Amino acid sequence: MLQHVFETMNELLDEVIAQYPHAKGKQKQELDHQVTLLRSMSDHIVEEWLRFEERLSLLRPKASKGSSVPLQPCPVKETQISIPDYGDPYQRGQGYYLLMMYKEAVMFLEQAAKIQPENIEVRAYLAMSHLHLGNCQEAGHHFQLIIPLTDNNSMKAIACNALGCIHAKQHQFAQAEACFLKAHEWDPALPEPIMNLKVCQSKSGHFELGGEHMMHIQ
Repeated sequence: MLQHVFETMNELLDEVIAQYPHAKGKQKQELDHQVTLLRSMSDHIVEEWLRFEERLSLLRPKASKGSSVPLQPCPVKETQISIPDYGDPYQRGQGYYLLMMYKEAVMFLEQAAKIQPENIEVRAYLAMSHLHLGNCQEAGHHFQLIIPLTDNNSMKAIACNALGCIHAKQHQFAQAEACFLKAHEWDPALPEPIMNLKVCQSKSGHFELGGEHMMHIQ
């Protein structure tokens, strides 16, 4: 698992390193944000490792040297193995989303949503994480809340496009087409709604969620 995490983090870092020298303006801000997320994830991994080492040190032999009695772990309370609060849970959740570790992303983003229930970006990443995990009901609930709560047409379009994908997955193609058309109306520059509309009409191909565009919304 850790090997996968570090491989993904290194791939993302390589992309940042390649683009950073020539980046300007908004692109540079986005790269700086990705660096912040990667640094946050790195810090979190180190903190978790130190926490593991501390717990491991609690193991002590219960008999004298040379005894065959096995080591017994010191009792650990249930609360000691719950998810620790290392900084901003939204930042952690967004970092896990970036690493495509959606189950972990949901855990932190749900914490963030309780702290900031009206934060649209938190809810958008939480919804998209649920959708990647196949939790269509949870994802749909959050996407439906996003649309009336935001004035950002790009975010509305992303949410509506995702709702269209959910309808299509449930073979509700008329509702799906309506969502894709509305998403295109809100943000004509977003390519996924028209692509998905064609897939929906032809009943062949793959639907695109468009979650990567959330990083570009300010």
